[in-house]
Amino acid sequence: MRQERAKQEASAGRAPLLKKERMIDRSSPIAAMNPPQTSIGALTDTELLLVSVIGGKRVLHSILLPPARSDPGALLEHLWQAELTEAWVMPGTTLSRAATCAWFEQISSSWIVLPHPNVRQPTRPDCVLLWPKDRSTGRRLVLIFPEHAGWGWALADMRSLLATVTYLEQVLGRPISDSPSLVAHHLLTELTHDHPPSHLRPAPVDLHALQAEHGAMVPLKESARDLAWMRPLTLAEQRQRYLHKFTHLSGQLEGCLSVRLGAGVPEYSPTGRAYDGIRPGIWRVHVERAGSVFDGKGLPGCLDGEWMSTPQVRCCQDISYHVEVREGYSWSRSYDLLAPWARTLWQAAERLHTHPQSYRHPQGRANAARAIKLLAQLGVAVLAREEAEGGWARPDWLAQVIGGSRAMLFKHLAGLARKGVMPVLVIEDALWVVSDDPNPLTAGAGLVATHRWRGYTIGYEVPLPLSSEVKAVFRSAASPDQVMRTLDSLAGGGES
Repeated sequence: MRQERAKQEASAGRAPLLKKERMIDRSSPIAAMNPPQTSIGALTDTELLLVSVIGGKRVLHSILLPPARSDPGALLEHLWQAELTEAWVMPGTTLSRAATCAWFEQISSSWIVLPHPNVRQPTRPDCVLLWPKDRSTGRRLVLIFPEHAGWGWALADMRSLLATVTYLEQVLGRPISDSPSLVAHHLLTELTHDHPPSHLRPAPVDLHALQAEHGAMVPLKESARDLAWMRPLTLAEQRQRYLHKFTHLSGQLEGCLSVRLGAGVPEYSPTGRAYDGIRPGIWRVHVERAGSVFDGKGLPGCLDGEWMSTPQVRCCQDISYHVEVREGYSWSRSYDLLAPWARTLWQAAERLHTHPQSYRHPQGRANAARAIKLLAQLGVAVLAREEAEGGWARPDWLAQVIGGSRAMLFKHLAGLARKGVMPVLVIEDALWVVSDDPNPLTAGAGLVATHRWRGYTIGYEVPLPLSSEVKAVFRSAASPDQVMRTLDSLAGGGES
């Protein structure tokens, strides 16, 4: 019967689909999340996994594929018959490791082939866009190679890959069929297009040549450094039993929700009187900690150098530093340019974390969350990158974003301090807390809230026992980054 059906399909000009005699029921965490007419599939050398509608029910459907040895024509014909628009190739397969841009060019007589070469290995594609030449249709097929594209997902099997892509595209509301850098750039451009073009133009002056008092250059990069801080354990902490890690989605993304970015020519204020805590700017300040608990000993300090962005100056004032603004540049016109982009990514991550019952594949959910964090990092990086490299050439915007991120971090730290929780290690988007409480939900004093998501998740599923080895790490002369790597290594597979 199957052979007869294959002959009929072949005589009709279609290659037969070799279907496995099994379906995966609707209770699958992937099938339950896909729309009724899916167009995404996960692919190995011999099998395609996708969601089909059978008898009105959504089921995971497995299709056997012929080996694509000499050219990809037969494989693409099967994928096209399956009505896919995206086929994600499983890392580690022969297809993933052997496919090259030249290999796909073999079928250019029957397919329109548009490969997106990998930046580091131009002979290999991150993805390939394909249209059949002999069929008039608006549909296209994209073959994506996450192994080369740089997504960095942990994938145990095809289900993990299909769940990851399905969840990510659903919460973002758009396809992600390319490398993370291109997807991030596209998202940033698309979600800021409602602003007039004048808001997105490069600065009309050379921002790297802004002069301060006595002809010194304003060091924009100095006001855009990430925080890395640690302290020794107190005697009381050494008697406690657990070390908890809490990881934030992205402080920079949270800062982008409210940060204002300058437009037009920056105005120089030789006395700093133009500072009002609102308009974006870069300021030279003199700061005294004046008895603040954020003294760099018990809690991290908020001082990086003489020059700070407006959000960071305001943060220093909010944590009871005495701040004297001596000079600076500011923009009288400003806009919340990044807010729509930041909200889209933030709300996507929030849905993943607050509705685990809807995204039930654990590895797929974790991969999707890490992908959102990566897209946020790559999007922010576009701000200061030079135009010749595809960036927006706005280092002043990056300084405001990092300053806003720093302000949000110290707001979280201040909330912990008011509850008597003093982190022992803080690095960018992660912090570590010592406690006698083994439950991270209560040991974190509300960082991982059940009623309202604040961007934090549990870093170690099982808290790290405060062993003599862990205590020795905090007594060592290692840098905060080295301590972080050591602790994560001691936590082993416990990091979530």
